[in-house]
Amino acid sequence: MSLFGGLFNYSKPGPGVDKNAPKKKRFFYFFELFGRKFWKLVELNLLYLLCCIPVVTIGPATCGLVYILRNFANEKPVFMVSDFFDAFKSNFKQGFVLGILDIVSSGIVGIALLWYIANQGLSIAMAIPLGVCIGVEVLLMFMRFYTYLMTVTVELPIKHILKNSFIFSFLGIKTNFISAFWVILLIIPILWFWPWLLFFILLGFSTMWFITTFNSYPYIVKYIIEPHERQMRAERGEDDDEYDDDEDEDDDEPIFTDIGSQEKPALPEKKAGKQKIIR
Repeated sequence: MSLFGGLFNYSKPGPGVDKNAPKKKRFFYFFELFGRKFWKLVELNLLYLLCCIPVVTIGPATCGLVYILRNFANEKPVFMVSDFFDAFKSNFKQGFVLGILDIVSSGIVGIALLWYIANQGLSIAMAIPLGVCIGVEVLLMFMRFYTYLMTVTVELPIKHILKNSFIFSFLGIKTNFISAFWVILLIIPILWFWPWLLFFILLGFSTMWFITTFNSYPYIVKYIIEPHERQMRAERGEDDDEYDDDEDEDDDEPIFTDIGSQEKPALPEKKAGKQKIIR
């Protein structure tokens, strides 16, 4: 026993992590993170499916799913069930509306797409509306990468969430195509090989949304969270240069403090213009 005692002694302090060590490439970091969260993703996938059984709850359930995955991607502590249902409840109204819009728009475009494919041989002119349908379907997919993620991160009206998602679909177009490639790569086997359906039940939704959340969230940080924090520092009269120096001294400082999905940030007495609050 003494031979292996030291080998499996997890309480023994290790060398630690070098603060100045080079950061891993995000591609490899994703798979490392995926491996560490594998069984949590299985649990989350099953929880998500259970909450989607009433079709009307697909939107709120997706908000709960994305909230957990956002914390996974940022390696923040998560209490799976309680955090999921907190995000489910606090984002229910917006999630419900987004879910209905998502289902209706995707359904209409999907039916039109199938119709044009089936009747493509009737006329060469069918290629034009077919191309339009494909473009709209891709645009809806790209927007979906951001709508629910923005809902659980920033308090904005739905029209602004949709507008920002439309902008992000072009702003992050390279990353969006990469996300779409991996999502489609997961969906194709499901369509062609029904035994793969078991994988989808156990891990499919959480895996696809983890890919898109991991890839899309940096854009929300860069274009929404960081400008918002700079604005808040300016209103407090803080110097950005001094703040940047502090960041250099401690790179492990979080970008922002996540106050959770339950807390309602206090709004100013007079709301002016577009109000956004980071959660």
